[in-house]
Amino acid sequence: MRRLLAIIFASAIFAANTAAWKLVGSYRCPVTDARGYAWNGMTTGWTISGGPAPYICYIGLMSSIIISSFPAPGGAGAWGVANRSGYALYVSNSQTSWIYEMTTAGSLYGSFRCPVPGPADLDIRGFPISLYIAIPDRNVIAVVNPTTGSLVSTFKGPGSRPTACCGYGMLLVADSATHTIYEDGVPVITGIQTPVGIDEDHTLGQDVDYYIWILDAATNYVYRYDKLADVEPASLGRVKALFR
Repeated sequence: MRRLLAIIFASAIFAANTAAWKLVGSYRCPVTDARGYAWNGMTTGWTISGGPAPYICYIGLMSSIIISSFPAPGGAGAWGVANRSGYALYVSNSQTSWIYEMTTAGSLYGSFRCPVPGPADLDIRGFPISLYIAIPDRNVIAVVNPTTGSLVSTFKGPGSRPTACCGYGMLLVADSATHTIYEDGVPVITGIQTPVGIDEDHTLGQDVDYYIWILDAATNYVYRYDKLADVEPASLGRVKALFR
């Protein structure tokens, strides 16, 4: 029985991983000139309001409200935001190229200069933990050690102007020039006019990303894409049937 369950569960995971992404929801972003996005739960996330005096904003998606906010360090040019285990934020500034580590209440832990100039949105990936940072003007993704600020590696983006990246089991890159989201270099979502922020969720213990949130500056909406829309109900039904 255990072996059969393992085979069925593995098959369901594989099917979900190879399924197409589907748009399952959209939410108006309550922030003007928003850029950068970090998911913090099914109904909340972090983003940055642009302008000469940018703010880091904790937002409710379904309610389209600003729950809390505080000034972004470094002033104008604040772009990317990444959430580390719910207690810390990494914030990038595309004009000054500084990366800041902060508490979710706005206190500063530390900062370092990004070794590749012009960082846009960013994410935390891998073991050991690294920052993956989209560099639009150079069409590269920079991998940076968040403790030392040193450059681990760089690699070319799959399009021509990467503005955001994220991922757990695979790398997702948003490109504002091609209006496309790439999954491990393969175009999987098109028609996003100006993606300036992206984040994902995954199943613990499985190298599979199941949900994507994409912030589109052109529409000022956050779009949610799903890989479980078709696969999950049937898979769960087969598993439940074994216990009847």
